Amino acid sequence: MKSLLYLITLAAGMSIFWGCNEDVYVDPIQLSTVRGRVLYSVNQQPIRNASVTLSPTSRVVTTDSSGNFRFDSVLVGSYTLRVSKTNYGTESSTITVTADAVPLVTVQLTDDLTQNRPPTAPTLVSPATNSNAQSTTLTLKWTATDSNRDSLTYDVLLFRGGSSTPSASYTGLTVDTLTVSNLDYSTTYLWQVIVKDGINTVNGPIWSFTTGEVPDYSYVFARRINGQYQLFTANATGPVAQLTRNGSNWRPVVSPNRQQIAFISNVTTDLQLFVMNANGSNLKQVTTVPIAGLYQTDLSFCWSPDGTQLLYPNNDRLFAIRTDGTGLRTVAQAPSGRIFAGCDWTPQGNRIAARTTGTSVYDNEITTFQDDGSGVKSVYSKRNSRVGNPVFSVNGRQLVFSADASGFMNEQGRQLDARLYLLDLSTDGVVDLSTSQSSATNPGQLSKPAGTNDVDPRFSPNGSQVIFTNMDNTGNGTRSVYTVDLTGTSQIIQNRKLLFTSAEMPYWRQ
Repeated sequence: MKSLLYLITLAAGMSIFWGCNEDVYVDPIQLSTVRGRVLYSVNQQPIRNASVTLSPTSRVVTTDSSGNFRFDSVLVGSYTLRVSKTNYGTESSTITVTADAVPLVTVQLTDDLTQNRPPTAPTLVSPATNSNAQSTTLTLKWTATDSNRDSLTYDVLLFRGGSSTPSASYTGLTVDTLTVSNLDYSTTYLWQVIVKDGINTVNGPIWSFTTGEVPDYSYVFARRINGQYQLFTANATGPVAQLTRNGSNWRPVVSPNRQQIAFISNVTTDLQLFVMNANGSNLKQVTTVPIAGLYQTDLSFCWSPDGTQLLYPNNDRLFAIRTDGTGLRTVAQAPSGRIFAGCDWTPQGNRIAARTTGTSVYDNEITTFQDDGSGVKSVYSKRNSRVGNPVFSVNGRQLVFSADASGFMNEQGRQLDARLYLLDLSTDGVVDLSTSQSSATNPGQLSKPAGTNDVDPRFSPNGSQVIFTNMDNTGNGTRSVYTVDLTGTSQIIQNRKLLFTSAEMPYWRQ
């Protein structure tokens, strides 16, 4: 009886339970898979070890050697795939995961360099393009921007007009200004700014400016640059202006009217005479028969007193030629076995002074004669000493030249103690200009330093000074230009004064 009652009660309870749950429904959990591939955009090759994040789950996997990735047991729904790799941009993709499909996603990465936007091309601030009369020291200014806010650097190229090779270049500048100096006068310059952001390079336009005219400088001289002579002009203080650049150019001689400069040049291989304006413009070759003698840098020449001709040596002859290159004629013939080295021509009596040498540079004689070659007179002779070329004083009564007082001779033509001498043509008296001469008003003025040579003297236009070169007697030291004052009828020497270093063969312009 008790067993029957238990079964009835259990059946009633089960009936109640089934009755309460017949309206309850639970959806099953649905899972799927997300898979894909990551490629380089530039060549569609697979990317290995790219990081793939499935958001919002924060699950992360990396791609295999084939660029493949896979997420298993992903609940159906919407997700974002974020793919990244060092040095490449991050790419995102939105996907929908369903139970009846397995998404296959392809993601392409682009390197950061390609995505970086370049800086703007530089724009000019100053000087205005095509501007004139600019200083030989000038500040160039420009501006550029970068939308990525990258740090910018600049390269600046500076060209002389007509040249495709930069005369100067400046790299890695971190500011948008550049001060350039030692520019040439009367010269057009082109310049270009190149902007870099570390990834991109942007070339700016070509701008130009022209410097002002060469000032009315007082001196012209030669200077050795990279083993060649070039001509410069300058005042006693301030910047110098370079007048020549091609070939080797030396021995500048200013015309009587001070408006032109003649010089020796090897730009055409043979040594020829050229003439240019005092500012270096209007350059032209005068001679076709070359200037020639025993030593190239020992040669000298001169203008005619009226400035229409050049007188120059060609071995045993002195030639005169008009500055337009016409009218070549022989003025004098050297004695047998001798050759001309240098000359000068004074308007006082229309006389010429010339130096000849024998087969040795130590065999020297200075003679004077009329401009037609007549009336030859020997005024100074040294057969065992180096002697420089003679130059007339303003009044034509004196000659200044250099001569070695040591008597030393060797095969190289070296001189140990070259001094400047002033020769009075009426008395044959000689004054040593390289030695101090004391007096009550001139006590102990400076003399030529021991171990040096004084050479290449020239009178000033008013005759009160002599300009010359001093150099180490080894021939290897610095060459400098000095002046010395001449005072009184006794030619007392005063004020030996340094004008220029790294300079030689000077001439007065003013």
